[in-house]
Amino acid sequence: MPYEKLPVLEVDGKPVAQGNAVAPYLARKYNLMGKGKWDDLICEVLVDTLEDLDQGE
Repeated sequence: MPYEKLPVLEVDGKPVAQGNAVAPYLARKYNLMGKGKWDDLICEVLVDTLEDLDQGE
């Protein structure tokens, strides 16, 4: 397990273990990012905000 951290996503047999990379990858793969670059940016802002809130506990 890379970096001994979760989450881990396996892509083409290779593990990826950074949530900030995994989330946008999956959102793009499953067409959840929005309809343009602005929507993409807002989605990434929301993911980062949730991480900030989680670290504040």
